Amino acid sequence: MANETITFYKLIILYTLSKVKSPIPSGIISDYIISRGYTNYFTIQNAFGELLQTDMIEEDSTYHMTYYMITDIGKESLELFGAPLSYKMRDEIDEYLKSKRYDIANESSFISDYHRTEVGSYLATCTLREGTHVLFHVELDVATEEDAVKVCENWKESCEAVYQTAIRQLLK
Repeated sequence: MANETITFYKLIILYTLSKVKSPIPSGIISDYIISRGYTNYFTIQNAFGELLQTDMIEEDSTYHMTYYMITDIGKESLELFGAPLSYKMRDEIDEYLKSKRYDIANESSFISDYHRTEVGSYLATCTLREGTHVLFHVELDVATEEDAVKVCENWKESCEAVYQTAIRQLLK
């Protein structure tokens, strides 16, 4: 029964990821499952781990967040084995995603990360996405890790202004 239960949670994760156009953090999916009392955080993380191991989902990690997306293998598996997800549950997930659409857009549109370079500086990478389409991408080489963190943390609030300024200057 325990194996059937984790399979059910995996199907919820796959279905949820199949309904969004961009990679999303696990928290969006975990919140749905846990808030309805289906299971706990650790079981959900186990389900994510098993889906990653079987290449049904992919992850993309930044310095502070991990994003997930469904793979073609995951889509095929959902089509073949998704029957245990009732239409009622699918509708419930769809409604949940609809209610969270702004949170999802906010979490998946403004991506930032950094890493140390070979010369000892830090490269901060900031991306503005619409779904999976990259609208704007900038990389800044900064002297310290503290500066890289500042760039990444300020990206969400500043990206629209930076993007608009870049467009205006470059399209003169």
